[in-house]
Amino acid sequence: MSQGKEARQIRNTILIGCLINVTLTIVKLLTGYFGGSEALVADGFHALGDTGSDIIMLGFVGLSFKKASDRFTYGYGKFETFASLLISCLLLFIAGHVMAESVESIERYNEGAVLQHPDIWTVVVVIISMAVKEFLFRFYRRTGKQTRSMALVSSAWHHRIDALTSIATLIGVAGAHFLGSGWRILDPAASVLIALFIIIQAIRIFLPSFFELMERSIPSHDIQEVSAIVSRVKGVRKIECIKSRKSGPFLIFDVKVAIPADMTIKEGGDIAIKIEDSIREQSGSNVLVSVMTVPFE
Repeated sequence: MSQGKEARQIRNTILIGCLINVTLTIVKLLTGYFGGSEALVADGFHALGDTGSDIIMLGFVGLSFKKASDRFTYGYGKFETFASLLISCLLLFIAGHVMAESVESIERYNEGAVLQHPDIWTVVVVIISMAVKEFLFRFYRRTGKQTRSMALVSSAWHHRIDALTSIATLIGVAGAHFLGSGWRILDPAASVLIALFIIIQAIRIFLPSFFELMERSIPSHDIQEVSAIVSRVKGVRKIECIKSRKSGPFLIFDVKVAIPADMTIKEGGDIAIKIEDSIREQSGSNVLVSVMTVPFE
């Protein structure tokens, strides 16, 4: 699949997800506000964060697949990584807001205030939301794996966490609705739990993006596969080193190999080209390979 097709596939996936998240946000916020459920309002703000994440990704996905230029000789893949960092920061901000609102409601309950009675429609909306989020998880993950987009896979797991945290929302909303006024504290308590889940997910998105910006090597088993490919190329006497890093959807390899000292420059160049083609054939088109040859001693 060409980079242009991959970029369009990612963009279309995000656009569909963004439209669905906008709809969910509006439905959750309105139903939660008028239906008297703080947990559903909190879930609505969470969905608003999903919408913001999709908008950020729409802005950066085109940049990440741009061809390398004189100013960015390794391409623009880090823009996608930066987008993932922005998503994690946005989630942390939303979690802080939800946590503060929920704690305030719990304090009011402890002081004797009577909390609102959630409407039955708040329960219905939560159940529908869980099904929609599970669909988005599978949809995003499939496209993310096909295009090797870390940001898209991160968003996919974000949707899966949304579906799981909605269980807490469902317990809080349903408990507050069916069990009477003495159990209405379940609603803001569920909001606190949702905030904690959001924080965990934000950290899960932040750490891989941070390590990628710090140019951490790709997993060792992938390096071993590349090493096996290089060693099978005719003329390679020794692998001096293989350095690797990830840049958005791209894998970058710097390979240094030893070849017979009596080889000509052209023969050495042919070996380097063969190594590059072999790695791309195994790892896909989103691979940048640089090969250095030295005399074998």
